Order: sequence, then C-alpha cells, then structure tokens
Amino acid sequence: MKQNYDVVVIGAGPAGATLAYELGKKGIGVLVLEKEKLPRYKCCAGGVTSKAANLLDFDISAVAEDVICEVAFTFNLGNPFLGQHSEPLIYTVMRDVFDHFLMQRAQRLGAMLMDGKRVTQIQLGGDSVEISTADSTFRSRLVVGADGAYSIVARELSMNRGIEYITAIESEIVVAEDDLAKWKSRVRIDLGVIPGGYAWVFPKRGQLSIGAGCRASRARHLNRNYQKFLNSLSIGNYTIARSGSHLIPTCTEGRLVWQDRALLLGDAAGLTDPLTGEGIYNAIRSAQLAAPVIENYLTGAAGGLQDYQQIVDKKIITELRMARTLAKYFIRFPRLVFRILSKSDRVWRAERKVILGETDYAAVNEEVGGLKGILGQLLRL
Repeated sequence: MKQNYDVVVIGAGPAGATLAYELGKKGIGVLVLEKEKLPRYKCCAGGVTSKAANLLDFDISAVAEDVICEVAFTFNLGNPFLGQHSEPLIYTVMRDVFDHFLMQRAQRLGAMLMDGKRVTQIQLGGDSVEISTADSTFRSRLVVGADGAYSIVARELSMNRGIEYITAIESEIVVAEDDLAKWKSRVRIDLGVIPGGYAWVFPKRGQLSIGAGCRASRARHLNRNYQKFLNSLSIGNYTIARSGSHLIPTCTEGRLVWQDRALLLGDAAGLTDPLTGEGIYNAIRSAQLAAPVIENYLTGAAGGLQDYQQIVDKKIITELRMARTLAKYFIRFPRLVFRILSKSDRVWRAERKVILGETDYAAVNEEVGGLKGILGQLLRL
C-alpha cells in the first residue's frame, strides 16, 4: 500500500519535530516517521542553552529538569573557576520527555506521527520520493533527514560525506538527595581529564547525567578516563540507571545538506558545534531555516531546494568553521585555555554571551583579536 504526502520527515528528534511544527504553522501537512516508540530514551547530556530555548515560540519550562545559572570549569580535576549569571544559561532536560514534548506541539498543528516505523530504503524518482519501511511504502514530494548521526537519508542518498565524529560516553546516575542538592543549578565542565575532549556533569531532577567526549580518533582510552572523572566526584552511594555511548557528527568544509528532493537537518547534516558538542541549537535552527524553503518549493515560488544549502552555509556552517578553529586550541592547550578563562573575566563574558545567543563565534573571534590574539594570550601565559 502506497500513501502520498507533501513532506515526509525521518526522525522525531528536535530537528524533525521543529520542522513539523514550523510547517504546521504554515498549513503544510507533514508525516513524521520515527523508528522508536515515543517517548524513547536518548543518550544525551540534555543541555538546552538559552539561545536554543529562545528560538522556540513556546515555553519549555514544563519539561526542564533544572535551570542552570552557574558553570564550574576545572582543569584535570583541580580547583574550579565559577562562571555565573543572574538569568538562566542552560535548561537541562531528559531527551525522551523533551523530544516528545516538541512532537506533541507539532501534532497539535496537524503533523502526523508514525512511530515504531524504521525506514529501510529511500528512492528518488522524477517527481517524487519513495520511502519504504518493513510493511509500508510512502510517496512524497520531498524527504527530510532528521534522523541523527546514523541518518539513513544521508546514507541512502550518498550525502554522508564531509563528516568527522566525536565519541561520547554518558551515564544517568541516581544519587542521594544530599548529593543531588550540591549540583542544583550548576553544571561542571572539566578540561584536561579527557585528552582531546572534556567531561561533564548535568543535574536533573532525580539524577545526574555524567559523561565525557573527545574526537573519535582519540577515543582509545575514553572509557578509562571517564571512570577516573566519575570516581573524582566523591558521590556517595549511587546507581547507574542507564549508560551508553554514541557518535556526535560534526561537518567539515563543503558539507552537502541538500540534494534534489532531499534535505538534511541537525545531526543528520553534521551541524553539531565542534567546540561544545551542542547539537540541539542547530537542530532547531536548521529546521526553522528549512521551513520557508520547503514552503516556497511546494507552492511553486521556487523551482528547487537549493536555497537551503546557501542559507545553511551562511548562517550555520560559517559559525561551525570558527568553532572548529577554537576547538583546536582547546584540544591542544587545555591547561592554558583554563588559565585564560580563570584569569580573564572578558573570556567568560564572551562565552556567556554565546550561550545566551547575544553574540556569535565570529564576533568573539574579532573581540579577542583572531588567531593572533589567541596566540598572544597563550604566549603571555
């Protein structure tokens, strides 16, 4: 049985759900196919920055586990530098709850969800796309890959080039109330304990999300160093509720996010920030950039989807290129980076503005004097 739709979105995470919501506001019907049954657990630190939350035109406080106003930075488990702000910097969420919340918003505007439907094949035709699952075939005018790091859309259409990976390990740790209270409204970021990466603690309502990540090429000892970080936290009796590992994709130069009748969003497009590992912001943003392009295509105002590539290159890829440059210094000189951070309030102010969405990497780079400015600070230290 074949079923026809204007738009089929693969994946019901933040990217897919946001696109369905944005198209619903325009009166465009969307079918969202999700391989798991919602709500489903997602291995993720679950940090929604204020700039990501502010992209949405509705409040997410109902699904926020904690509101973060302080970031404790350490170098190799040493004494912390506390970066603080009077307003929320980050909202922590459980991804099963958060993603389902976003998808329900889209459904209220007419989006159709079919969960438990794993896509097995995608074929581009002359005037349509065929999307196959184990028991159904769907035909649409276009297909959108919002299906994460292992995107079948990217793989089937040979759009998975130009990607590097970060390897991450994370556990959901259930701790005593006294231990949990110590982390209220504070996240911890350690530079140095994970060579080529960092470790983190994100507090939730009844547990801590504790993880570590680094470039996949340097992940040989990631698990051992993660255990070292976990043991350093001096947590009393605890239970590991869930634990897992996953790959986080980041794009390199020349990343293709559009082809014929297909678009890629979020992690499927490799739009994760290579400096922070944050993926939710660009998942939401790429969906919002895609929505008017799709509308123009469906109404005949545009002959194709190529404008999406141009706007993603301009609005997102340029920023990721700058983030990649900064990430190289974090990886090579974590001790010096921490010293700069702890000795210069100017650096924390800039980082805080990025988290809040008040500035971007390009502006920060200009403020610190670009590459010469960074090297100058390193040399002075």
